[in-house]
Amino acid sequence: MDGGSEQRWSAPTIALHWLSAALILVLLGLGWFMVHADLGAATKFDLYQLHKSLGFLSLALLLLRLGARLVQSSPPAPPTMPHWERRLAGLTHATFYVLLLVAVLSGWLLASAAIIAIPTRFFDLFVIPNLVDADATLSAEMTFLHYMVSRLLMGLLVLHIAAALKHHFLDRDDVLRRMVRFR
Repeated sequence: MDGGSEQRWSAPTIALHWLSAALILVLLGLGWFMVHADLGAATKFDLYQLHKSLGFLSLALLLLRLGARLVQSSPPAPPTMPHWERRLAGLTHATFYVLLLVAVLSGWLLASAAIIAIPTRFFDLFVIPNLVDADATLSAEMTFLHYMVSRLLMGLLVLHIAAALKHHFLDRDDVLRRMVRFR
């Protein structure tokens, strides 16, 4: 923490937050694009491989963020923040972690269970092993779950941004500032 009255997250935690946020936005945008754009088979294949690689990268960042949360406590909430807002913020963050984990695992399962066995190559460096054998029903269920979780993540992201802006512009507290400035 700095010497002033404002307490903030550590620089590594801030960096992990914004790197994760950027990666999630890229994954959501890429996911939509590769499903809905009129692309050739080779381009679509490459985008799916990139999406899967970025998904595994997001899993690594998620695990790093969870580890960081275990060793660094949250800066205290502003004294003016009502108790219900503190609880809602905690619930929102926990929900983010759960949804991100479910997004990665459902994506991994849907790729693993696909009837057409296409190996997942992590940035073309090595093959990620499948979790299960081919199973059309499981693949379809995981495709639906992956889709639904991505929509929930988008909604939660909008809520998260709206809450940060509310704290900054209406409440005029340091909730947003402690996550945007490095030491």
